[in-house]
Amino acid sequence: MNEMTLDEKLDFRRNLRWWSFYILIQVTCHICLSSIGAFFHFLLDHGISLVEGWLHNNGWELAVISKLFALWIVHRMLRIRLYNPRGLRDFVKGQGRWPDQRAIVVSVVLLILLILVGGPVHQVQNSSYLSYHLVSYFAAVTWLIADYFTAAILQDLFPVTHKKAIRWRLAVYLLGFWISFRLVVPDYFGTSVMMYLHFLVLLLMTGNHLQHLGNALAYVLLMAAPSAALLGVDPIWGADFSPFKLIRMPPAPFLLLAWVLSLFYYRYRHRWRWRFPVS
Repeated sequence: MNEMTLDEKLDFRRNLRWWSFYILIQVTCHICLSSIGAFFHFLLDHGISLVEGWLHNNGWELAVISKLFALWIVHRMLRIRLYNPRGLRDFVKGQGRWPDQRAIVVSVVLLILLILVGGPVHQVQNSSYLSYHLVSYFAAVTWLIADYFTAAILQDLFPVTHKKAIRWRLAVYLLGFWISFRLVVPDYFGTSVMMYLHFLVLLLMTGNHLQHLGNALAYVLLMAAPSAALLGVDPIWGADFSPFKLIRMPPAPFLLLAWVLSLFYYRYRHRWRWRFPVS
């Protein structure tokens, strides 16, 4: 295997440094916002249970604001450093492709599989929480797409093309996602494995260059967001406000196997050739 050139090594290091900076800003912003909210509640002599309830009910707002703020800071800092990142509008236009059929199939099949294995039951008491359902859905979309946009912008400016470097980039990105998730989301509902798998799919479905917004949106809109808002696989609220709740959360080995097989289908489906015997 060819060794990386000096320019490739430089881009690789810059890519990972800026991703680490994005994670740092995101976590810091979330902690600051949560601390400020709790501080004012304590000034009003509110009890700890009321503060915890406020943090829980406004958890999605805090998480989304933190990620969008971190994305904005990274984009502005890149401009200050004269790297000239593309604006959001130009970036979306450059990736304006319809999702692959394989991406849609994988997303729908995984959602159906989750329903069949989880056995959701209707929570009648939550039927009137339509605003919470909408917040959960669109917040989950924004929460995941913000990470994808950051990764895609960094790949656009500091391209990682060497096979070994691509594998390391994937590992570091997943590690950064894991660190940020563990530091800002109290995983009361056991959704951490599902969230990691969601982010892994976004990285793999958008190719080595992370330049396929259509595939990312297809997966998030058809699988990640519905499972959070409708089935209660929500990292912030769990099934507290969702119209349905899974009787059992599929175990981690099953989730890993299902996602690995789905990604295998996505990566190699186009290479299959069905041959029928000719009489």
